[in-house]
Formats: sequence, structure tokens, C-alpha cells
Amino acid sequence: MPIVDDENQLHDVDLTSRFQRHFSSGGNGRIIDAEGNYWYICQENELQNFVSLLESNIGVPIGRILHNSAADSFELILSPLSKINFGFFANRKRSKLLANYWQLFGWGSFDSNNHSIITNVYPSIIAGFYLSLTEFEQGSRSRIQWKQVQEKLILCELEKLQKEISPPLKLECTPWNYMVNKQEVGVGNLIERQEVGWALNGLVSYVLPCDFINRLIFNLGGYTDKISSKLSDSWQLDGIDNRIYGSFSIVLESFKELFLSGDAFVYLNEQNNWDSVISSHLNPYGLGSLIYLHNQDDIDHFEVSLEPNAPIVIGKLCGIWERANGKKCKCEIQISNNAISVKISSLLTYI
Repeated sequence: MPIVDDENQLHDVDLTSRFQRHFSSGGNGRIIDAEGNYWYICQENELQNFVSLLESNIGVPIGRILHNSAADSFELILSPLSKINFGFFANRKRSKLLANYWQLFGWGSFDSNNHSIITNVYPSIIAGFYLSLTEFEQGSRSRIQWKQVQEKLILCELEKLQKEISPPLKLECTPWNYMVNKQEVGVGNLIERQEVGWALNGLVSYVLPCDFINRLIFNLGGYTDKISSKLSDSWQLDGIDNRIYGSFSIVLESFKELFLSGDAFVYLNEQNNWDSVISSHLNPYGLGSLIYLHNQDDIDHFEVSLEPNAPIVIGKLCGIWERANGKKCKCEIQISNNAISVKISSLLTYI
């Protein structure tokens, strides 16, 4: 049963405790599971809005790419479970564990017998997660079709294939995706149980694996050979593999626009209180893998850690900068072996 913290806030004790045991903060502003996988928090309609912005910036529908990226990312997360000896009633215990995971991540519920999903998550993405779960249970590949029949109800049709499961490819051109930071410090989120999924501070929310975003960047590489002059002026990248140069720029731009589409207020004082801004707008969502360095010649210098949440961090950081300064920004990114240097300044030169 939920308990009352004060007159305005409810949280579910059991669900919160399970969430805090499953995830650590890995230091300030990160969400990391026991295997070193990074996650981030989506709220309300953020994912749907992000997909809409991404498709607009690319110019083509990307439903199947979203699906495949989600399926591969969740398959990697589930793979360590294959080493567990579930003992007697193994199938039942395995199914219960997977249902608990689904609930813990805020994805709603699923029915394996009818292949139905009740969820707040974007359809093609949750169908990708469900495909990986089904393939893990049956130990072989399947072909899936999905259909959203109600606002929160998705029905899937699966055809089992006589094909063994091989692990998803490692993304060599996204070096930040495999840097892990394990620290057993529990996260402080208070989870509010909802009829479907859960909420934070009254807003419907769920977690997504950061590897999903990195696989999306990789899988979009072939669709973004050319980028608009608007993007090439706004995003100047050094040290990025040519295969993902365009898709990386477009994903960054879409996360920037996603932040700007919201109504979050950002106040930056004359002392450049970026530590406070980062703590308020990025850390609570698993996006705190950066530090503010200094301002020089009207350029704000940041250092972003080589960690799987880096693209989301950088994109939203630029959205925060634009809202705080009231100007379009230019972002210069340089990747080294140790960190990502990010320099943000005004896109326009004022005389």
C-alpha cells in the first residue's frame, strides 16, 4: 500500500524499495543497474514527442528502426539471466522475474498468452522490448507484428522462427556506450504506483536503457548521409565516426528541441550557477554525467563523461542553454580517450 509523505505526495513503499535496490546512482545523477547498464527517465509524452521531432528532422518514418534498436538493447540487458539456474518450476520463476522487471521499469504489464501489452511507452519501442522478452523465454528468434488498438493497449502477433539467437553487435563507433561506472549508492526516486506503470511527482514516467538511444544513432546512420545547413552550423563534431556523424547530430538536435518544447523554467544568474541548473534539470533523470568548467570569451565549457547517457546529456544541455540565454546556440563537441569536451556559444555574432 502507498504511504503518505505529506498532503500532496504519495509513493508506493514496496515498488520504491525494489527500484532503489535494482538501480544505483553510480555517483551523482546516474541510473545504473547491477550489470552496469545505464538508464534514463522519460516523463509523460517525452518519448512520443522525441520520435516526432526525430522523424521531422530526418524526413522519413523510423518505426521499424525504433523497434529494432529497442529489441537489441533489451536483449543485451536480459542476456545475463540466461546464466541463472531457476531450479524447479523454472519457467514459472523466469516468467515472474520478467513480469517484475516490466513493472519495475514502469512499462505497464503484458500477457504472454494473448501477446497483449498495456503500457504508456511508444508502441514500436515497447514491441521491440516485448520481442526480446519473448525470444528470451522461448530461446529462439521470432517475427513480430504489432497494432495499437487502444490508447494504452497493443496487440502483437508472433511467428516463431527456426533460428538460434546470436548476440547483438557491439557498436564500435560509439565509444562512450561501453564506459561503465558502478557505485553502490541507491537512487532516491520515490515511485508512485499508477493503474498503468508508475509516476514521479505525479507525472507518468518510466526508465529506458541508454543503449537504446545509442543503437538508434547507429541504425539511423544510413539514413542521414547529408544533414541540413541548420544542423551543420549548430553542431560541429570532432572525433565522431563518419558513419554516425549525421545521425548523431540529428539525435542531439532532437533532444535539444525536446527540452525546448517543454515548459521547464531555467534561471542562470550572473555567477553562472550551472551546478545548480544541472542538479535541477539533468541529475534527477539519470543525466548528470557532466561538469561545468568555465566561461571564456562568451563560450561555456563543459566536460561530459564517456558514458552511455552522453548523447541525451549533450542534447538536453544545449536546450537548457538556449532557454537560459534566450539565444540559438552553437555546440562544438570533441571526443577524446578520456572525456567529451563540449563548448556552447551563441550561434549568431553580436557586434
